[in-house]
Amino acid sequence: MDYFFTYSDKLPEGSGYELFGKEHTSIMIICIIMVAVCLFVYSRSIEGIKRRLRRIIALIPVLLIFLRLIYVICAGAAVIYELPLHLCSIAGMVCFIYEYTGNSLPSGIRATLSQALLSLCLPGALMALIFTDGTVYPVIHFITIQSTLFHVFIVIYIIITIKDHDVYPSVKEAYRNIIFLLCIVPFVYIFDKLFKANYMFLMNPSKGSPLSWAYTHGRFFYLFIYGFIVIIVIYLINLIGEYILRYKNQQ
Repeated sequence: MDYFFTYSDKLPEGSGYELFGKEHTSIMIICIIMVAVCLFVYSRSIEGIKRRLRRIIALIPVLLIFLRLIYVICAGAAVIYELPLHLCSIAGMVCFIYEYTGNSLPSGIRATLSQALLSLCLPGALMALIFTDGTVYPVIHFITIQSTLFHVFIVIYIIITIKDHDVYPSVKEAYRNIIFLLCIVPFVYIFDKLFKANYMFLMNPSKGSPLSWAYTHGRFFYLFIYGFIVIIVIYLINLIGEYILRYKNQQ
C-alpha cells in the first residue's frame, strides 16, 4: 500500500507483476466475474432500469479517464504521455458519445461508431486486459485498478449494445472501421512523432505484445503487420457475427 499512488517512474524495480502470472490470471478471472454479474443484473432489469444502467455504464469509462488525469497531475508526471489517445481511451469516449447522443447523430456517423464499437473497441479492450502493458505497477495500485475497471466497463457496455441489437455485425458495413481509423490514426501518429509518445502503439508494440516479433524487423514491417491484422480482425468479427446471427434466425 506504500506504493498505491506512486507513479511508474518512482516505483522500485520489480514491484510489478508478471504477464500471465498468478496475479494477472486472478485479475482476468475477477474481470470475467464482473462482466457476468453486470450482464446478469442487466438482463433481469426492467426496461426503464436498463436504460439507466446503460447510461451509467457508458459514463464510467469517461469518469475514469478524468480520474486518471487528475492522478497524473497530482503525481507530478508528464500529462502529455497520459492523454486519452490510445484506442481504448478513444473507445471509452465512443461509448459515451454513442449512448448519450442516441439517434441525434447523422445515421452515417452513428453506423460508423456502431461498427467501431464492435470491430475495434471490443477486441481492443479485450486485448488490453489480456496483454496488459500495466504490469510495471503492483497489483494493488491506483493505475492497476483504474485501468482494469476502465477496460471492463467498455467490454460490458459493448456486449450490452450487442445483446440489445443496437450494435450488430455486418460484413457490408465493415469498411466503416477503415474510415474511422483513417480519421484518427494519422493525427495520433503525427502526435507520437512530435512528442516521442507511443499512443495506439504506432511507434512500437507494448511489452508482452504478440506483435513484438514484428518490430524486430523494423517499424515499417511492424506497422504493416499491425494494420493487416487489424483489418483481418475487423472482417473476421463481422463474418463470424453474421454467421451466428443467420444461424440463430434459422433456428
